[in-house]
Amino acid sequence: MRQRTVLFIVTSFWAFGELAIATEFARRMAGTGFTPLFLIPPTHRRLMADSGLAYQVMIPGAGKINRIQLRDIAHVHQPALVVLADFMNFDFCDRHYGLGRADLAAFDCPVGTFDDFSWGRDGAWLDTYGFKAKYEGDITLDGLSFRLRPCPLNNPLDETGPDVFAYPLLEETADVPTAQRDDVRAELGLTGGRPVVMVTGATWQRMHAAYPRVTAYVDASHRMLERLLERILPHADVLAVGPQLVFHDRTPTGFHPLGQVEPERFRRLIQAVDLHISNNIVSVSLHRLALRGIPSVVLMNSLNKRRGRLRWEIPAPPELTEHARGVVDGIDYLYPCRMFPVGWYHFLRSLLDGNPFSAVVEHVETFDEDGSLAAILPLLEDGPQRERLAEARETYLEALRKLPEVDTILHQVSA
Repeated sequence: MRQRTVLFIVTSFWAFGELAIATEFARRMAGTGFTPLFLIPPTHRRLMADSGLAYQVMIPGAGKINRIQLRDIAHVHQPALVVLADFMNFDFCDRHYGLGRADLAAFDCPVGTFDDFSWGRDGAWLDTYGFKAKYEGDITLDGLSFRLRPCPLNNPLDETGPDVFAYPLLEETADVPTAQRDDVRAELGLTGGRPVVMVTGATWQRMHAAYPRVTAYVDASHRMLERLLERILPHADVLAVGPQLVFHDRTPTGFHPLGQVEPERFRRLIQAVDLHISNNIVSVSLHRLALRGIPSVVLMNSLNKRRGRLRWEIPAPPELTEHARGVVDGIDYLYPCRMFPVGWYHFLRSLLDGNPFSAVVEHVETFDEDGSLAAILPLLEDGPQRERLAEARETYLEALRKLPEVDTILHQVSA
């Protein structure tokens, strides 16, 4: 029987989360009667080559060639389905690749999208760098035949319509193996038997240079992160994966900056980790580690500062330490944030309310120095705090087991 092609179109060239979500889905297509084909930016070529999945590459600034390539894929592969990795990004990719919604008419099949955040939720509005996004009204799902909602960060308990399919984002949710834990720690020079904390970040989180007020907010947040890690280091070693955000003028004892890490090495490194810290609730790495049993903490910010006035978004705001007060007093602008540094505090609020994934990770305030430390230190060793996260993880995994798998979804959408 001839394999039917599913074309995944990935247009985001600065972030890899959309690619990770799409490849996670595509890897589970084996034995379904469908085969994946990716159309990607050149920045993703190496990751796709390592994945072993079939792909073709778009050419930046060459809209005519990219449109010809789309029509060629339609003619040669005759896809049964086309899936946009990120419909919001696709609608703005004409400036980079010269493609738009009209070009999808080349395909005689259902065209849908991954819907990572349940777009169109009641009460949700898109806040970017502290302001309502002007382009929100230009974003639409009109004309798309189906939505694939990966969980997390979508809520597996939400009711869905006939063309909306919630499914488990990750196939692998077993506990991270520990057989090579000691070997990995020895390779890293971690010989003291102390707990190990991993802090992760992404390159795209540094793409804010055009906004001076945002840069000041980012710098303030990094100062608070550095302060937090200074207070963690007496208790644990810290691995920093991704661009180095802190300790630029010194490397304190126990701090290990690893830079960018290839996926295979990352999978090996996490065997040494006791706790993960992220500043991005939508991070696939956060979801992956939390659902594989590594206690995880997500930094957020509920503190506003405009025209010299501070205002918290939470009912019981913490007291600022002297250090935090100095950082806050040193800048003019703060905005609430769940996806650092873009914001999305209000946009994600209703997605997290009632979502069992919210209980799987520990949420701490970036500018609550004492409160963050008090939440983190007990998670470095076995105890009730770890047990609480473990129970929440099992509750969430049980909800995921009730969702349809990739095989079922593909046959329903293509019927």
